[in-house]
Amino acid sequence: MDEILVKLEKITAELASIKRKLDESDISRNFGNWVPRKKLMEFLDYGDTQMAEIFKSCDLVISEIGNRKFVKRESIIRLLEKNIRQ
Repeated sequence: MDEILVKLEKITAELASIKRKLDESDISRNFGNWVPRKKLMEFLDYGDTQMAEIFKSCDLVISEIGNRKFVKRESIIRLLEKNIRQ
């Protein structure tokens, strides 16, 4: 019986994780042209200091709401394309 409860708790935790991921993807669909700073940090695998430097030195279009920052998707694409090396 204990083994079943442990498995059930594990499945419940996995479902909660999947639900969080789905909720995050819903946010992306609803705010399609804006990327939260946190998601950009994850994508670039950058920390706070590196992101602060990117925000200061690059021409990113940023919207601030309180302490939250959102970056216009097109400006991220321009930044990536500007730094193409061949």
